[in-house]
Formats: sequence, structure tokens, C-alpha cells
Amino acid sequence: MARTSGQPSVGPNSRRLMGISFTAGLTLGVLAVIAIQILWPQTELSSQDSAQDIGQQYDTNESSTTGTVVTEKFEDVFRHQRIFDQNKALHDMLSEASETELKDWWGQSQKIERKSQREIVQDAILRKLVGVNPQEALRYVDGASKFRVDTLLHSVFSEWAVANLDEAIEAATTLSGSRRVAALQAMLEFRDDLSENELRQIAQQLEGEEIFFKYVSDTKASQNIANPQESWEILLGDNVDDYLQTESLTIVAKAWREQIGFEVLSKIYNTETEYFRAKLEWVSAVAQADIAGALEYARGVSDEQEKRYLSTVVAREWARTDALAALTAVSTIEPSSLASEIETAVAYVWATTNPRELITNIAVIPEEARLLPLESAFSRIAMQDPAEAIAQLSSVEDYVGNTSTIVRRIVMQWSYQEPAEAANWVVNNFEEDDPQRRTLLQNVLPRLANIDPNQAFELAIAQPAPSSGFGLEIYVIYEVAGDGDIELAQKFLPRVSENTQTIAYSEVGSAMVRNLQINEAIELGNDLEGRNQTIYYGRVFSAWASDSPKNLYESLENFPTSELKSTAARQLITQNQYEPVLNDEQIERARTFLNSDDENFLKRIESR
Repeated sequence: MARTSGQPSVGPNSRRLMGISFTAGLTLGVLAVIAIQILWPQTELSSQDSAQDIGQQYDTNESSTTGTVVTEKFEDVFRHQRIFDQNKALHDMLSEASETELKDWWGQSQKIERKSQREIVQDAILRKLVGVNPQEALRYVDGASKFRVDTLLHSVFSEWAVANLDEAIEAATTLSGSRRVAALQAMLEFRDDLSENELRQIAQQLEGEEIFFKYVSDTKASQNIANPQESWEILLGDNVDDYLQTESLTIVAKAWREQIGFEVLSKIYNTETEYFRAKLEWVSAVAQADIAGALEYARGVSDEQEKRYLSTVVAREWARTDALAALTAVSTIEPSSLASEIETAVAYVWATTNPRELITNIAVIPEEARLLPLESAFSRIAMQDPAEAIAQLSSVEDYVGNTSTIVRRIVMQWSYQEPAEAANWVVNNFEEDDPQRRTLLQNVLPRLANIDPNQAFELAIAQPAPSSGFGLEIYVIYEVAGDGDIELAQKFLPRVSENTQTIAYSEVGSAMVRNLQINEAIELGNDLEGRNQTIYYGRVFSAWASDSPKNLYESLENFPTSELKSTAARQLITQNQYEPVLNDEQIERARTFLNSDDENFLKRIESR
């Protein structure tokens, strides 16, 4: 065994990848290993450009004669119709090749037009190169696109682990993240002649012990697949998080259904797992074999909670492929309240997977369940084509009492793409005194402020000022100040409506404090008078106490008036009650700055 390395750990991001490699063993078993050795992996994700990235070492000055000869050899290989014969011819071609020849052939392989054939050849060349110069083979992988890296690493380390395990382990310690995971998975799979203890030691050296546990569990589950219940218990009872074995457990669940029928749905429902989403995936996967039969089983379950859960999950799965059939089937479920609940769930899925079809068939949805799915459907369409969504509104007006919430969802999506166009549509289609105009502009103005803050502000102050509440300009100032353009936000302040003045000033002042413009924030408050000024400083000091309490504490003595010192101390002490940062001694010192009114205020708060 190679010595334990101190290289970086596989890490949490790579743990998400470890659930992929071994799952196929539950369905393919030993045949998968043989297929990998003979046929080589053929991923469909890489491109010819990616292959060219891998082959940067290829000598572009190679003679045209050599290139022609190699190309002809490749053509000879793929003249065979059967893949088995192609692989045999390729093996014969590479068996006596030198390292130099392999390098040349690697470069020529990039010219193979068919991706599947190109990848077969490159995988074979790489495997052969491992036997000659494995470090060079590993260097070739470094130039691969991310779509091919794991496949190529699997090829390299499966060969290397058989030829020289210690060297392979040492090389794997230099890798990190998903690359190390791929290398370890290959070694575990292809050195299954070793004992579990030896394989575990390899995993420990590569800081991937959880990958080893998963490998062992999957292997045992695969060997016991004739007894799915035993395989299920093996996978659930191991030391591996269930979410990493979702695919493996899904395969077992399907095999279990073939043995005991849809009773397996109840077995899944009663399975204890912390990974809630896994149950959804297992039930959905099992139901796909006979979706109508699965729903028939679910509706006959005696336990009410189990019946609700299974029926809903199965119906939602059915809705992905045939929502109309799913609605018809669930409409007769008893009690009727459960049927209505599931119909709504089906409609939501329908709105997501085929929003236009839902809109066309909205009449088949129970009246009380129409509005929310329609909101979702129109929102989906608006993501791609807001004009189409607007045009389709009239088709559903007779089926819902009020389309205002649908319009709101459309305009919201529209504002993310084209805020100016969305704003113009709102202004042109709703009167000034229409409450919906204000509601829609509240959604549009922040997005417009990101693109053109001046246009957004002018549009906002052009709207009638409300008799109570804030003017629309506050949504622009929120956005502009929050994005850090404090100077522009401050320029807007003299033009805000009277009702909006205090909160607008407070927002800009708080942004100044967050930007460490302390003096400017204090000075800005001088533009206000009386109660408005008191509210302003209270809000600004509250923001300061929340963002940087120690900085505010150290600044208490520096404020120009005792009134400001007291307000700052009050907000600091109040904030410290919710998020303690200052110690008791500091709080007691802060109390010395309080006037009698603020002191009494805090006593009332603290006595509650």
C-alpha cells in the first residue's frame, strides 16, 4: 500500500458526485465491468472541440504521409459492422504501438468525424498509453473538457490500478475534488480482488471512506437483487447518506415491485429516511411502470395519511405525461375533499409542464382550483413571450372571477426581461386612479431602476401621491440606494412626496452608514425637522447597530448633541438584546448616554 497522503479532502461538492458511479452495477453487475474493459466508455456530452483540447500535445507538423496512414487504419477499423469486431481490430492495431505512435494516433483521432467512434479510439489509445507511460496518459486528461474528464480518469485509473496499484494511489493523491472521486471509484471497481479491508485502506488514503462504504453497500445490494427487500435493507442500513444512494434504491424498488406488486409503495411510504425527497423519487419511479395501476393501489390504502401521500405523488407523476387522464382518474377518489386536493396538485404540475395545454383545457379543472394554476401557467408563458401571455388573457376571463392576480404574475415576469416595456404597458392600459396600476408599478419600478433609475424615478413621481402610505418613488430609492448609488438616491430626495419623505431619507441615511459615510448620514438628518427627524435618526442608528454595533459603540461620544447620543445608545442597547455583541460593561457605559425618556423606554421593553 502507498503511504497515507496529506492531500486535500474530496470535499462536500464532490460528495454529490459519488452517487453516480456504482449505481449501474445493480442492473448490469459484472457485465458492466466487462463492457467497460472491451467496449470503452462512450459519452454523448463531449464535442470534437473538447477532444482537440485533450490533444494539445499532438505535433501539428506531422508529415501528411503518416497522417494518411493512420487515418486509413482507423477507417479499416470502422469498416467492421459489429462493435465487437471494431474493438478487436482496434486492439490489434494498438497492441504493438510505441509511445511515439500513440501520441501521433491521438492527434489523428481528433479528425474522426463521428463522435462515438472518435471517443472509442481515444479511450483505447489512453488505456494503451497507461501501460507505457501512465503519467503521460494522466496529462492528456488534464486537457479534456469537463464532460470527458471523469470518463477518461476512470479509464486511466482502472488500467493503472491493475498494472501498478501503489503508483495509481500515489497519483490519485495529487488530484482533488471530483477527479479524486473518479479515480477512487475506478480503483474500487477494478480491484475487487482485494479484501474489503484493503479497499477501505485505499479509500482512507484518498480521504474517500464514504465512497468505499457506498461501494460495499451497492455491491452487496447487487449480489442480493434477487431478494429486493434484503437489498433495500442493506442500502438503508449502511453508513452512507440516503440521498447519495437514491438511484440505487430506485433500482431496488423497481425490482421489488416486480416481485410483490404495488404493495412496495406502502413499503416505501413506511421507510424511515431523513431525505424526504427520496421517497418522492422512489414512489414516482415505481409508479411509472403502470401509473393507472399505481393510483388504483394508492386509492385503496386504508390509512388516510398514506392514501393522501401516495395518491398525490402518483397523480402528480401521471400529470407530467397525461394530465387529462390523471384528472379523470382522481376525480372519483373518496372522500371528495381529497379528490379536490389532488386535482389542484395535478393542475399545478400541468401548469408547469404544459402551460398552454392547461389554459386551453381550463374548463376541466374544478372552478375553485383554477386561479392559482392559471397564475403559474401564464407566468411560465411570460418568461418566454410576455406578449403571448397578455394575448391569451381573454381566453380565461370567463372561467375565473378576476384575472388581476394573473396580470400581476405576467407583468412581474415581464419586468425581469423588459422593464421599460412592461412599465409602458401598465401605464397605457390602466387609468391613474386604478389601484391595479399602482400595484403593478410596484413590481416593475425596482427592475426599471436597475436599468434606468432616472426614468424609473420620473415615472414614479408622475403617479398621483396617495392620501396615506408611501409614494411609488420609495421603490426606486430602495433599489438605487441598496445598489450603492447613494449620490443619485440623495439627489432624488428633495422631490419625494411628503408622505414618503421620512422613509426615503432613512433609507438613504442607512445606506450611508453601511457605506461608512457616517458624517454624511448625520448631516442628512438636518434636512428634516421635528418628529420626522427623530424617526430618521432612530432608523439610521438602528441600521448601524445591526450592521456594526462595535463601531457605533465607539462613536457614541462623537455625536454633536446629547439627543443623538441618547438615540444611538437606545438603538444599540435594543439591538444587543436580540443579537448580543457587546459585553455587560459596554452596555452599562452605553446607558450613561441615555436621557430620561430613552431610559424609561428601555425599562418598559426590558420588563416585558
